[in-house]
Amino acid sequence: MRHNGLMKKSIYGVMLSLSLLMHGCSNVPGLTGVTDNSAMPGDASIQQANALLKQGKKREAAASYFNAASSYPSPQRERVILQAAEITASIGDADLTNSYLARAPLNTLNGENQGRHAYVSALLALQQKNPDLALRLLPTDMNALSPALREKVQNIRSRAQSSGGKPANAVKVQAAMIPTAVNRVAVLLPQSGALGGVSQDIIQGIQAARSGMGGSTSVNLYDVSTGGAVAQYQKAVAEGADVIVGPLDKESLSQLLAQPQMLSKPILSLNYLTNTRNIPGALYQFGLLPEDEAREVANFAIARGQRTAVILAPNSAWGERVAGAFRAAYQGKGGQIIANQQYADAPSSSYLQDVQNAVGASQGRASMVFLAASPSQARLLRPLLAAQAASLPVYATSHIFSGRTDPSKDADLDGVIYTEIPWVMESLQAGTLNNSTYPRMFALGMDAFLIAKNLPGIASNPSARVNGKTGDISLAGNRQIQRHLPFATFANGLPRPLGQ
Repeated sequence: MRHNGLMKKSIYGVMLSLSLLMHGCSNVPGLTGVTDNSAMPGDASIQQANALLKQGKKREAAASYFNAASSYPSPQRERVILQAAEITASIGDADLTNSYLARAPLNTLNGENQGRHAYVSALLALQQKNPDLALRLLPTDMNALSPALREKVQNIRSRAQSSGGKPANAVKVQAAMIPTAVNRVAVLLPQSGALGGVSQDIIQGIQAARSGMGGSTSVNLYDVSTGGAVAQYQKAVAEGADVIVGPLDKESLSQLLAQPQMLSKPILSLNYLTNTRNIPGALYQFGLLPEDEAREVANFAIARGQRTAVILAPNSAWGERVAGAFRAAYQGKGGQIIANQQYADAPSSSYLQDVQNAVGASQGRASMVFLAASPSQARLLRPLLAAQAASLPVYATSHIFSGRTDPSKDADLDGVIYTEIPWVMESLQAGTLNNSTYPRMFALGMDAFLIAKNLPGIASNPSARVNGKTGDISLAGNRQIQRHLPFATFANGLPRPLGQ
């Protein structure tokens, strides 16, 4: 046990002193190498990397750090990988940097490593002469960073701004890249890792749509879990793809956008980037945005004459996004928010008090409740709302329904009006809904193929509309796919189309 304790201390000593000597890279703060002298697996490689870095042999140093990383447990392993990526980013080697970053995916990191990952991505963007993207990629929570990393982030921000970069508060859309025909579709999705299961349902949806349209268009899969999004995009283009579908995670998408000059084929991403400037002409964005659904609820309620609302949303980033989208759309249509009540993100005994506060603050003036909630949260909050204000209609987004039928639990949701995608309702009526683990992701895949196949017509005609499985689809001026959804409600614990 004493040996393990010394080992752990030694690891942390090495990691705390990891840094870079950025010789020859102007305006990047210089740092020293590792100074930990304790004997442990990987120490010799770290010391060798330090020596190579001091000699100005950056590529060799990066390779040495990367090779040494396998000797450490997480999160130290990822920290050493990011050390290697920082070196290659500083010399503008995008391919090697992205290959390193792919071995330390952002969604697996936390704490300082998340901030360092963002910093490395921003550094690469700046070295690629894209200061706007560098500013967008930089971490925003400076309080979560160590003083050394904070200094480096501030340095990159200053350099980007002096190079003409502007804060990401406006959108400039480049001329669209429109394919003349789509005969080959490449799909960039992870085959393993945290998003591997979700990706499988998306892929199955793509294949189902392809079969339904006759199967004449080829679909080839490219695993971003191995090699990273950039390398797989380049491979797909080299193999003749007309349209690229994916990637799914924002980090992989950011890696592609860090090299806009490389993008020679249209990308239909399965996620959205926010506050983006200088959107490349190749990028079309598609996904299941909760904000879209919140705006649908606002418009629907206003159309029904319900112009005074209470908002109940979790105290989380997701809750703030959804509540903010509803509030902006509702007020934009002339609605008034009477009360805006947050509740604990995890199920809590305080829910009753939260509901009482919201209903009490409305003083009988509210005509509706907008409930942003997960299934478990909604099942607890809905009965409390019914007890406190039985006459108030409750609206929600599709997030209150798990996508798998469970009438015994969902009976508490009876009467709630919510947005739902057509595929879920069709599958429910056909008795096949529970056949899919992620039915909404399956529908996302179906519509991704539908959009990709019809991209020449959709992108050329602003008034084009497509009846998809995730909603009624159209293309906005910034080439974001917009969805208009039908409404459903619960009866006897099961969803059904509203009005039936």
